[in-house]
Amino acid sequence: MKKTLYYILLALVVALSACSSGEKALQHGNYFAAVTKAVERLRSNPDKVKAQETLLASYPLAVQWYEREINNLHNSADPFKNTKSVDKYQLLNRMYNDINRCPAAIRLIANPKSYQYELEQAKQNAAPECYQAGLNALAKGGRQDGIHAYNHFQKANGFVPNYKDVQNKLEEAEYMATLKVVIEHIPVHSKKYKLSSEFFQNQVTQYLFHSIKRRFVRFYTPKQAEMEKLEYPDQIIAMGFEDFLVGETHDTNYEKEVVSADSVEVGSTTLKNGEKVKVFNKVKAKLHIHKREVISRGLLSLKVVEFGNQKIINNKQFGGQFNWFHEWGHFNGDERALTKEELEICEHEPILPPPHQDLFVEFTKPIYQDLTEELKRFYNRY
Repeated sequence: MKKTLYYILLALVVALSACSSGEKALQHGNYFAAVTKAVERLRSNPDKVKAQETLLASYPLAVQWYEREINNLHNSADPFKNTKSVDKYQLLNRMYNDINRCPAAIRLIANPKSYQYELEQAKQNAAPECYQAGLNALAKGGRQDGIHAYNHFQKANGFVPNYKDVQNKLEEAEYMATLKVVIEHIPVHSKKYKLSSEFFQNQVTQYLFHSIKRRFVRFYTPKQAEMEKLEYPDQIIAMGFEDFLVGETHDTNYEKEVVSADSVEVGSTTLKNGEKVKVFNKVKAKLHIHKREVISRGLLSLKVVEFGNQKIINNKQFGGQFNWFHEWGHFNGDERALTKEELEICEHEPILPPPHQDLFVEFTKPIYQDLTEELKRFYNRY
C-alpha cells in the first residue's frame, strides 16, 4: 500500500513538474505558453533541465508560428489584418522581454528577436483600419452602432494618439452610444410635505448621478434636458407616491396588578425569646401604562418608459413604513413589585411625536433602499 502511494505521489510530482516547465503546453502546440512557463521555471530554478529543453524547443516554434500567422494576415482581405498583427507582434515582444529578463534563459537563447519596429509599423497601419470601422459604425446611426464606433475610435487612438480628428469622433460616438434618461419626480400635492418629498427626490437623483456609473448611460433632470435641448431622450424615469399616510395615532391604556418576582423585606417581628427578625414577602402594585403609537407609511411607484414608443419597460411599487411609539405611566403600591423596565416607563413623561416632515422622511428610508437597488440592477444591463 505504501509503495502504491509512493508511485502515485511520484507520478504527480513528475506531472506537476512537466506542467510548470511548459512541456505539456509544448506537446499541445501552445508554443507561447510553453516559452512563458519555461522562463518562469528557469527564474526559480536555473538548472532545471526540463525547462531548458522546453525553452530551446518552443521558442523557435513560437516565432515561426506567429511570423506565419502575420504573413497570412498580410496576404488576406481581412479589414483588420494590421490590428490583429499588432496582437501577435506584442506576444513576440513579450517573449523577447521575458527571455532578456531571465539570465538562465538568455544563456540558452542568445539572440532573441525584437519586433518593436514591426509593432510600431503595424500600429501605424492599424489606426486607419479602426478609424474607418468607427466611421462606418457611426454612419449606421444606432445606439449599439455608437458603442461599436466608440470602441473602434478608442483602438485607433491607442495605436496612434490623436490620429486625425479621433478625439472629436470619440465624443460623437459616445453621445450616440449613450442612453439618455430623464428623471421625472411626480410632485406631492401637499405643502405640508413639500420639503420632505423634495429631500427624498433629491436623494434619489443624486444616487442616479453619482452611484450608477455606466459609461453609456447618462441621467438628466428635466431642467438639464431643457438646457441641453434634449428633445428626444431614450427613456423617462417617472417616480411618484401613489399613496401615503403620516401621523396615524393610536393611544392605548392598560392597567395591571404586578407582584414582585422574589420576596422582599416588608418589616420585622419579635420572637417569643425577644429576638427581632426581618419579615420577607412578595409585594404588589397597580401599574397604569399609556402607550402612544404613531404610524406613517407610503407607496411609491416607479415606471421606466421608452420615450419613442411610450412602452413601459419597468413598472414596480415600493412600500415603506415607520412606527414611532412612546410609553409612560404611574403606579400605586410598592415600587419593588415592578421590573426595571416598568420602573423606567413610570419615570417617562408624555412627549410629542416627531414633526410630520420627519415622519415622512423616516417611512421613505426603506423605500429609498429598495428603489435604488432596483434602479442599479436595471441600469447595470446597459
